[in-house]
Amino acid sequence: MGGFIASLITGFCTGVGAIPILFIKNLSEKTEDILLGFAAGIMVFAGAYSLIYPCIEQGHNIQATIGILLGAFFMYYLEQKIPEDKVKGNFMFVVANIIHNIPEGFVIGAGYEAEGNNTGILFAIAIGIQNIPEGLIIGNILKNTLNSKYKAILYTSLIGLAEPLSAGIGILTLQYIRVLIPFSMAFAGGSILYVVSNEMIPKCHCRGNEKKATFGFVLGFVVMVIMRGII
Repeated sequence: MGGFIASLITGFCTGVGAIPILFIKNLSEKTEDILLGFAAGIMVFAGAYSLIYPCIEQGHNIQATIGILLGAFFMYYLEQKIPEDKVKGNFMFVVANIIHNIPEGFVIGAGYEAEGNNTGILFAIAIGIQNIPEGLIIGNILKNTLNSKYKAILYTSLIGLAEPLSAGIGILTLQYIRVLIPFSMAFAGGSILYVVSNEMIPKCHCRGNEKKATFGFVLGFVVMVIMRGII
């Protein structure tokens, strides 16, 4: 039960991150690029060290390799099916977040049950911090797409619910899904790496704010290094 509550809080952080769009008329390009860089730094760390590296460390090299490649190809396939270039990058970012929320929920649930409360709580805190800036960017994207701040916050919150739902599944079926956790983690990691390299970094480096976006990236990465050290 504790693992589900922890994952519910982390998922809720995604919706909390979108709340500032109620008070911000429009994010400036500079702010958006810095936040996008910050989120990219967090996502690269999460993809490489929180999702992919544990698979390799535990000896699941084949699952990790296949998962990374299939995750990247899956995002590439989705990208090819979206005809409108203007929507494509935003859609890919949102889809990548939905995909990587699912194994994160599995990991919180499984880790909480298997490794004890402290590990589960600290991991949930790290993911919650990661979800806040991602929620702000997703909320801003959806606000511009839906032309409604409240709908944007609602849908962003629903995206965050992927974590507690998958955590609940992970807890209830822990003994059955453990074998799939390494593959699902690597799949999510591969999808994240594709979207960061193909969409996020090019987008925040094309409007004259590349240096600021780069320091945003480094800051996001460092935040996750600190959180990883705590865990």
